[in-house]
Amino acid sequence: MQINTSNPPPYNPPDIIVATPAGLREVLTGSGGAYGWLWTIEGFEKRVRHVVLDEADMLLGDAFVKPVDDLLQALRANDRRQVEAKVFQELGINETQFKRLPRALHQACWRGGAPGLLAAGFRAPTPPGEDAALGPYWKRQYVFAAATMPSITFSDVGSRIHKLYPDAEWIATDALHTSKRQVAHHWLEVDDDSWGKQLVNVVKGDPDYRAGKAKTLIFTKDTATADAASGLLHSAGVKHMVYHKNRPMGERTESLGRMQQEAGGIMVCTDAAARGIDIPDITHVIQSDFAPNAIDFLHRTGRTGRAGKAGKVTSMYRDFNIPLVEVLRRFIEEDRPLEAAFSRARSFSQKLKRKGKFVPRGMVAAEYEASMK
Repeated sequence: MQINTSNPPPYNPPDIIVATPAGLREVLTGSGGAYGWLWTIEGFEKRVRHVVLDEADMLLGDAFVKPVDDLLQALRANDRRQVEAKVFQELGINETQFKRLPRALHQACWRGGAPGLLAAGFRAPTPPGEDAALGPYWKRQYVFAAATMPSITFSDVGSRIHKLYPDAEWIATDALHTSKRQVAHHWLEVDDDSWGKQLVNVVKGDPDYRAGKAKTLIFTKDTATADAASGLLHSAGVKHMVYHKNRPMGERTESLGRMQQEAGGIMVCTDAAARGIDIPDITHVIQSDFAPNAIDFLHRTGRTGRAGKAGKVTSMYRDFNIPLVEVLRRFIEEDRPLEAAFSRARSFSQKLKRKGKFVPRGMVAAEYEASMK
């Protein structure tokens, strides 16, 4: 069941809830209780057993982190209370006695239940017998999924998750943060005067386009540039669709549906189509405006070459993009992960300006220069 401010929750509890963090928080803290106990904070904490954050690096970023943190803190607090209640029964203590214990013993209890608390040095007034069956303890599954999950510095999303959930398992393929080997990259420097002509040439010069089987995404930096690119393509007789936030919802839904269902098509879009949208069999990704950072570059280019299929990326860039282009191009040619070029604020140019030269994250300049020899 999808929940948002315009789609109220059902009276019958669903098996799966799909929601934005802000929309879900608004329901739980607002009138959600009118639809049943599940839609209260208490009901939500006790009923939900699996929590999945898709695009976790974005949801835990500055723009979305507040409602996400609110929900996660409520769930984690309930996790601790559930374990405590079981331990109180097993060791014959109460909440007041538990609160008097040092923080280290609290953490031992939350992580390991009664055995963990005893192993940390706690002496129970009613020690369990040798054959006492302790546990099992409440467990809620948390899944943080993303195609890009930085984890080099203490403030990165991946590092923050490990700090909050020290027992979390990191699952990743060997290709994490690398460009897919089955994707061919083409690099094209343009300026304001040549941009439009070059874009039309790239689209029409694609062999798949000439064969009538191209499935292409054209990424632009913003809605105004997307509309400008659309106008150029229209004048050149290139049939296409447009997808961005300023287009009517009905038009966006229709465009997305056609791209998903039809064998070919061209869609001009912003980064709204770079995450969380599944369009199968994209043959060509064109960056008519180069990505501002390595993370967005990976998400855009990751739209093609999926499920082992071949794909191609044409990256059009301006002179101010050259420092980032040079780093990404070299790393791709050397089949190296692009995470070293990630920026905490996702602004590669600011980082480069501050340091005067490119230094990978987690490394000092001398170490990086030695590794390149």
